[in-house]
Order: sequence, then C-alpha cells, then structure tokens
Amino acid sequence: MTGRKTEAEKSEDLAQLNTRDRILAVARSIVDEKGEAAATMKAVAKGAGVSRQAVYLHFSDRSQLLSALSDYIDEKLGIGDWMEQIEALDSGIAMLRMLAVTRCQRSVGLVTLVRSVESDRFRNQAASSAWFRRHWWNIAWVERVIVRQLHKEGLLHPSWIMRDAATFLVTLFALRNWDDLTQVGGWSTDHYIETLSAVAVAALTSPNTLPKDDGAAGSDKTGR
Repeated sequence: MTGRKTEAEKSEDLAQLNTRDRILAVARSIVDEKGEAAATMKAVAKGAGVSRQAVYLHFSDRSQLLSALSDYIDEKLGIGDWMEQIEALDSGIAMLRMLAVTRCQRSVGLVTLVRSVESDRFRNQAASSAWFRRHWWNIAWVERVIVRQLHKEGLLHPSWIMRDAATFLVTLFALRNWDDLTQVGGWSTDHYIETLSAVAVAALTSPNTLPKDDGAAGSDKTGR
C-alpha cells in the first residue's frame, strides 16, 4: 500500500544522509510545513538529530543555510545544472527562453521557501541577508551570461545599461510574478514561458525610455 511515509520511515531516510544533507532536508521540511521563520538553527539541529554546533560547522549563519537550501531544492528537482545549460547556449534569445522555462521549474519547488523569505526579509535579518545575497548574485550572473550574449549579438538596444538590463530580467522572472500570473491569474506554463520571453526580448531590443512628448498633455498645436 502506498501513501505518506510514517515518522519512523522518514527518520530512517534521514539517517541514510550525510550530516549536511540531513540538515538541509530537515530545513526544507520545516519551511514547507511551518514557514521560513520556523527554520531556526535550533529547530533544524533538533530535527536533524545533531547539535547546533554541528549545524554551524556547515553553515556559518541562518542566511547561508537558507541560500544553500535553495540550491539543495534545485538538486532534488533535478535542475541543479540549470545555469550550465543556459551558459551552453549560443543564442541570447534561446537563453531568455530557457530562463523562463527554468523559472517555472524552480518556482514550483521553491515557492514555499521564496514566499516565506520574501515576506520575512523586511522583518528578519537572516531572511533579508539571504534574499539580498541571492538577488544580487542572480543579477551579476544574468548580466555576465545572458545580457552580454545579447550585446555580443547586437540585440541589446544601446540605451540599456547592462546592469539595468540584468536587473530588469531578474525582476521580470522573479517568483512573485510567476506566482501572480500562474497561481492567481491562471496562466498556463506555456503561456507564461512564451509571453514573458516575448516581453523580455521586446523590452531589451527597444529603447529603455519613453519617447518625449511634443507638448503638454491635453493641449494641441493651436494652444487649446
């Protein structure tokens, strides 16, 4: 008979893991069930059956634990090499589309963690540090890989500063947008991928400023 594992079975599974993976597995379970705030070093240590000192030996603070948890979930989803897959592409447009595909895959697995970290980052220093560290690292990577490829191909409009273009892409493909569009708005995965890919291409290949008005709004050339 199949079904949810018993606590004894879960404990047996944890026992098969090395200490670092056991800590991360317990942290993921706590976040999924109770939210990020509940994943304290003390709670994770207790769930993993190790001392708090053992947790700190692997993760210097809770923000580092939360960052590592994101990578751990990627591995469990089978997409731990998503960056390498994008870097292997030789087309900026293909990279943008693969970024959209990856965002869908990662959002499904990371939704609980990211929702929690984003909601707590204004109230909790560890969550704030984890969020900012991840956010700016993502921007630097997108600039180095995707934006530079678009620039190399002559597709990036010259009015764009490369760091601004990368920041725009990271924000466009942020989980909160995926959440609102797919989970609230009802968009299908295909619709999300195709639409956001098209938006990204259109935005970055066009001027990043609006054309100047010829005159004040509501007036015409006769001065009325």
